[in-house]
This record gives sequence, structure tokens and C-alpha cells, in this order.
Amino acid sequence: MTEKRWELDRRNFVKTTVAGLGLALVSPPRWGAALGQESSHAHRKDNYFRWTNVREIYSDGKHNAWPDICRWRDRYYAVFNSRGKHHGAGHGMCLLSSPDGEKWEEVLLTGEDEWGVMPDTTRPTLCPKLLPTKDRLIVVFYFYTPGDTNVSSEEKAELKRRWLELNGSEESFQRWVGHHETSYHSGLSYSEDGRTFRDPVEILEPGWRVWRPQTFQGRHYMVGYRCHGQSWSITPELAQMIPQADSVEMFESASLFTSADGLKWEKVSDIAAEDNDETDFDFTAEGRILAVSRKGASSKIRAGAEPGTRHALAYVSDPPYHSWRKLPLSEMIQAPAVRRVGNRWIVAGRYIDGKSQWPHPESPEPEHAGQRFGTRMWFLDDQTGTLTQAVTLPSWGDCSYPGIIPAPDGDLLVIYYSHSITVDEHLYMGGGLWPGKIAPCSIYLARVVAAERA
Repeated sequence: MTEKRWELDRRNFVKTTVAGLGLALVSPPRWGAALGQESSHAHRKDNYFRWTNVREIYSDGKHNAWPDICRWRDRYYAVFNSRGKHHGAGHGMCLLSSPDGEKWEEVLLTGEDEWGVMPDTTRPTLCPKLLPTKDRLIVVFYFYTPGDTNVSSEEKAELKRRWLELNGSEESFQRWVGHHETSYHSGLSYSEDGRTFRDPVEILEPGWRVWRPQTFQGRHYMVGYRCHGQSWSITPELAQMIPQADSVEMFESASLFTSADGLKWEKVSDIAAEDNDETDFDFTAEGRILAVSRKGASSKIRAGAEPGTRHALAYVSDPPYHSWRKLPLSEMIQAPAVRRVGNRWIVAGRYIDGKSQWPHPESPEPEHAGQRFGTRMWFLDDQTGTLTQAVTLPSWGDCSYPGIIPAPDGDLLVIYYSHSITVDEHLYMGGGLWPGKIAPCSIYLARVVAAERA
């Protein structure tokens, strides 16, 4: 029965995207309905989005994921992790270029043992993001090395005592200890011609990972998120998280960095210490920032937790960005992408529909039911935090991580990855409470247009 469900999802994807041929499908209501896209505005005039074209721009039968897109020197560039063995390991990096967003050529392809930055790198170039500047096309990414597990039993016992005094639990303390097995780092490379890249170098201090950079009035900005399970100390940020650590997974805080050239970065301010990661942001014309942060890397921590309850968090700040106002959101949004479009905020990312469940293929018990994954766009009100669905894009299985840029004609180009529609053989990879990490996955580019609902 589970195999039939997966096949039904795949057929729906194939039907609505015409097997990745890029045919313009100007009215795709069946796909939206299939993925639970519902609107409370169906009987009144309102602005929304619709996708008119979806192309599978890269597919090789492997796991390709976590893309980004930009426009630099009148060409489009797309970057992503490529040729992975599966979701968890074995990726290189691929950079594509296109004059029009339709015909793409491969300009850079690294192997899983390249661009390692440090000799003991265990996973290179994860989640690469693009920063186009006047003189350079910059790629930022993060990478892993072995962590520091050299701590005495006496030191660990003292840390545990302080942890429990701060109202943490034995379980959360052991999770924090486990984070020391991997060390997080951030790296950077750049090209002056879009084809030849410099050897990558490390940026920031160990423990930081970085996300998509943005540019405003000639200056560059980027959010970094620091894992406080990288050093054997209870930092002030970690102390804030410990009382709620049973619902915290990564023990991360987010901070804003800035740079004049995109190469050397300095911290502007701390945004929050609420298990923040994968934080994207954009600017209004006046310079106000809206940042949206995924809350923790997973969908939930403990068995029995309600699906979709780890809602995203938004933060608003005005220049000089030294203080931030929090906006709790009403949806789980994983790997959010944020864009200011006209006078509205657009947020895209992975949603998980807790209402559509099917049995885990290896553990059919009810507690191992899975949820449907997909890629969706919302309007966001930066005063109230209200999210309104704008459009659901064709995607299923292991998917999402969108990047958004405006096209010259005013439409939006949205890059994301999804379980492939053109490969028949898919390998189940997930485990535990949230199945669905399946290979192969491909890179997709959607054209999204504004519309009016009658």
C-alpha cells in the first residue's frame, strides 16, 4: 500500500510538470489540491501567485539538493550539492550557468573530496549559496571536520551539574554532548569570470554555519548561526536555551554579519538564541530587514509531539540592525527563503502536512506515520506575523530549500529540489518518525507570476 502511495505522488508530479519538459501549465489546480493547498480567500478578490512553468534543470539519477540562484553579469547561475549517494553524505558541488534561465550549462563540478578547505574535512561545501558582487561571483558554504570530544569525566560531570541547575534534563544534556562529535565551519570561494574559482578558505570562527548573503546599498549582509555544542562551555546563549532544551535540537543562535567586499565579514548584532538555523532575510527600500528562521533542524524532537508544531520564527530590524523584534509564525517553514516583492513579503520553504499520513514502509505502527513534504510560498505580514498561502509548487518526497530571484520581466524564478519525476527507481532512505528522504532528487526551476483571485 505504501508503494502505491509513493507511485501516486510521483504520477501527480509527472502529470503536473509534464515530465520536466517545461511546458507552460497556466492553471494547475489539481496539483495544489493534491498537496492540501487550500485557501480561505476562494470567494473574494485577493492577490496570490501561480506557477506557469516548471523545468527539471538537472537530473543524473543521484541525490542533488539544497540549491541557490542568482543573476550576475547578465547570466543566471545556479549552485547546489550534486551527485550524492543519499541525503546524508557523499556530495560534491555543481554550478550551472544560463543566459535565459532555460538552457543551462555546467561550469563547475567538484567531487565529494574536493573543496575541503581543511585537511581533515569530512563533508565539504554543504548548502552552497551565491553572492554576486560587482567584481566577483562568491560562493559561501559550510563544511564539517571531526569535533572536540577530549573532555575529562570531571569536567563533563561539572557541566552536567550546571545544566541540571539551569533546569535542563539528562536527555537534553546528552544530546548537547553528542554535538561535539562534529565541528562546523564556514568557507568561501570566488570567481572573477564565472568559470575559474579560487581555492576556498575558511571564514568566521569554528562553530558557525552561514546562509544566503544579501546586498543592500552596496554593502553585503549574511546571517550566521552558531552551534553552542561545539565547545565545552555553557555560553550565555546556551544558558537561555537550556530550560527549554527538551524542545531544542541544535542549540543554535543566529547573528547578522556584514562585509564591504563579500570576503571579510564582521558581526553586526545577535538576533536570537532560540534554536535558530537556516535564516534567510531581505530588505525593504528603506532598509528594514525581515529575517525568517527555521526552528531546529528537525520537524520535532520527541515521539508523540504534534506534527508541524516547530513553527518558524521571524525577526524584524531597522538600521543599524542592533535590535530585533520577534514575530512567532503560525507555520512550520523549513529552509525559508525571503524576498521583498513590491510592497509585500514573500516567504518560501518546505511545509510538512501533518494531516496526510501513510505508514512508514519499514515500521507500519501508527507512531511511525509519515507526513507529506512539499514546497510552498506564503505572503507574510511583518506587523502581525500572519502567513497567507500564495502557491504550492510541484514537489514531493525529499524536497524544497528554495531560492528566489526576480526575472527581468517581473516574474519570480524559484529554484528548489525534489524527488525526481523522470527516474522510476527511487530508494527509500529515511528512518524514525519522519520518513521520506529518498533518492534520486533533481533540481527544478519554476516561474511564478502574480495573479488575482476573483
